[in-house]
Amino acid sequence: MVSHERTYLTKLREKGKSEPESTLQHLDTLVQQYPYFQALHHLRWQISHNQNFKETEGLLKKASLHTKNRLHLIPNPEVAQETVHSTKGHDTSNEVRSFAEWLQHLEGTQAPQKTEDRLIDKFIADAPKILVSKSVEIHQDLTKKQQFDEQTLMTETLAQVYLKQGKLKKAKKAYEILALKYPKKSGFFADQILKITNAQNEN
Repeated sequence: MVSHERTYLTKLREKGKSEPESTLQHLDTLVQQYPYFQALHHLRWQISHNQNFKETEGLLKKASLHTKNRLHLIPNPEVAQETVHSTKGHDTSNEVRSFAEWLQHLEGTQAPQKTEDRLIDKFIADAPKILVSKSVEIHQDLTKKQQFDEQTLMTETLAQVYLKQGKLKKAKKAYEILALKYPKKSGFFADQILKITNAQNEN
């Protein structure tokens, strides 16, 4: 499959020499279908660059965004490398540059950076790091801090469980709380309290 793709791209490159406009239109369609296929972006820029079309600069920017190594986008990489090495002596070691500034620097047209941008870049470069302390943590029992209100947690099921377990005091207290909590069922709860009281008197 790789060899098939290479053959297809080679055919497109050859066709771009004889019919550049139709090849570029075809490549535009392919780029819309496969926007992250970097070879298509590179081939589109290369054909436009060789024919000196006016959209070459725009295609170069798009190709630079979709490629890992931008050196093949520079017409003469050795000259560009020499330029970079010669200008590195003029740069300060603390200077931070964006990608757009790097492109402009290679072209030799350094645009002045806004003071705000420089301040933001300097802050990012000098930003203090957050240090995580390795001190021993004291584990606290958080359940002790929790205050549970018996009345809000009381349910009819819990009252029945207390009754089945033979915990008559707790069951009676539970039904008293439920009688106050649910006044509509207070008659039923009063009967339960009476049964529990009789059972307590028998014991």
